[in-house]
Amino acid sequence: MKRLLLAACLLWMVAAHADLVIVQKVESKGQSGDMTMTMKDSKSRADISPAVSMITDKDTGDMITLMHSKKLFMRIPGAATKALIEQARKATPGADSPPKLTPTGRKEKINGYDTEEYSAIFGEMKVSYWIARNYPGYADILAQMMKFQQGSLSAVTRGMAPAAEDFPGMPIRTELESAGQKTTTTLVSISQAPVDPKNFEVPADYKELPAPSFNTPAQ
Repeated sequence: MKRLLLAACLLWMVAAHADLVIVQKVESKGQSGDMTMTMKDSKSRADISPAVSMITDKDTGDMITLMHSKKLFMRIPGAATKALIEQARKATPGADSPPKLTPTGRKEKINGYDTEEYSAIFGEMKVSYWIARNYPGYADILAQMMKFQQGSLSAVTRGMAPAAEDFPGMPIRTELESAGQKTTTTLVSISQAPVDPKNFEVPADYKELPAPSFNTPAQ
């Protein structure tokens, strides 16, 4: 669940006009593994683990979860996604106030990059971003972030994470602390090589599971 939340936040925060593939190492208590995020046009895909992937359409807000071991998938329409995020907002103290990045003064070299720590508070969660100001090409990526944030869920997600333009560089490491547990995500690589559109399609042999009812209005 934490990886799903982290993937959703990161996918909404990062985008570029070119195809983009981001590989990150995710570490939490007793667990460690890579998470790959792939982006093309309006579609994003997060391979959270070998067993689970999540596909998001920023224009519609639709989300699809692929369960590879059982060849199943579940589709949640944009209206239901908005309702879920709104419920999370109401349950999170201070969620209506946009979190601000605050420099802590701490510095560290991570994966060869000089980084500075910035912190932010989301309700009961504390997040630390170790940011590299000199990451190659980051200015171009930053210029495109706002375009992705202006998708159909922008209104309900606003205030649940710092705005893209608030980041003074590339987050190399992100540390999320909640309920006494810590999850660390470290950037491994970024590629702008062309991405096959089929990566965002549901495999033909996967069977659809009915989505739970979220008491959303009929479409």
